[in-house]
Formats: sequence, structure tokens, C-alpha cells
Amino acid sequence: MEELNQIRLSLGVHVVVALLMGWLSFIIAEATRSLYAIGLGLVVLYVVGFAVQKVTGKKGIKWWAGNGLIIYLFFWLIGWTVFFSMA
Repeated sequence: MEELNQIRLSLGVHVVVALLMGWLSFIIAEATRSLYAIGLGLVVLYVVGFAVQKVTGKKGIKWWAGNGLIIYLFFWLIGWTVFFSMA
């Protein structure tokens, strides 16, 4: 049961942060017309992944990839696409 709670925590945090980064990436890309948004998104991904692993205990890169990394990238792209389409 503890493992399931850790997975839920990781997924929830990564989804919320990814959607916020989708919005922020859209704002940065519109303001600067550059690729700084991608760099910032990847830095935030690393920081969030590190923080979640600190909270849940060291799980390793494979655990994080399945329970955070892929979800973050997917929702970041979805968020950016939605905001881009609304503009």
C-alpha cells in the first residue's frame, strides 16, 4: 500500500508541475521567440524528479522514468499544445 501511495504522489506532482510548465513554456516561447522554454522545462523536470525521489526514498532511474519522467513530458506537451491552440 505504501508503494501505491508513493506512485500516486509522484504522478500527481509531475502532472501538476507539467501542466504549469506547459503554460509557462507557452508564455516564454511567445515572449522570447526562442527555445529557452525547452531548457527551463527540462531543468524543472530534473528538480521535481529529485524532490519526489527525496520524499519517497531513493527508487532509482527506472522507477522515476515510469512514474514521473514520461508522464511529465506527455503532460508538458499537452499543456503547451492546449495553450498554443487557444492563442
